[in-house]
Order: sequence, then structure tokens, then C-alpha cells
Amino acid sequence: MKKGQGALEYLIIIAAVLAIAAIVVLFLSGAFKSASTGGDVGKCKQAASQCATELATSSGATCSYCDEACSGTGLTTTDTATYPTAVDACKAGKPEVIVSA
Repeated sequence: MKKGQGALEYLIIIAAVLAIAAIVVLFLSGAFKSASTGGDVGKCKQAASQCATELATSSGATCSYCDEACSGTGLTTTDTATYPTAVDACKAGKPEVIVSA
């Protein structure tokens, strides 16, 4: 019967190690997610700069790529009265007012 007890103890230890590994993976994936917010700001600001250039050269520019670059990122603006969302600031060609929430 002692062999059976040893096998059970090994299974419990392996389960504990797997649980700890799962917690570490969840923690690291959360850390990487917050790091990507900085990339979201840069991507949105770059799109806003590109839109500013297009608006300066063509009055009919729509800057449709701002929707993809800025929506759903949780970004906001420093001037919410004029530009309620980061997409609005991007389409106006104002990268300087786009900030992380």
C-alpha cells in the first residue's frame, strides 16, 4: 500500500506545480497586456499624424484608418470637450491630445 501513497503524493505535487505555473502565466499575460497599451498610443498617434498630413494636402481626407488604430484601445484625449474620443482627435489630425486612459 505504500507504493500507492507515494504515487498519490507525486500527483498532488504535480497538481500544485501546474497550479502555480498557471498563476504565473496569467500574471505575465496581464503584464504584457498593459505593455501593449503603450503600443496602442503610438499606433493611434501615428495614424493621427498621417491624418494631419492628409488633411493639410487634401480637404476631402476621411482618415478612415483612425477607426482601426484608435477604437477599442481605451485611449482618451486631454481635450474631451473638443475631441470626446481618441478616434475624433485622430480624424482631426491632433496626435498631441491623444493619451492613455
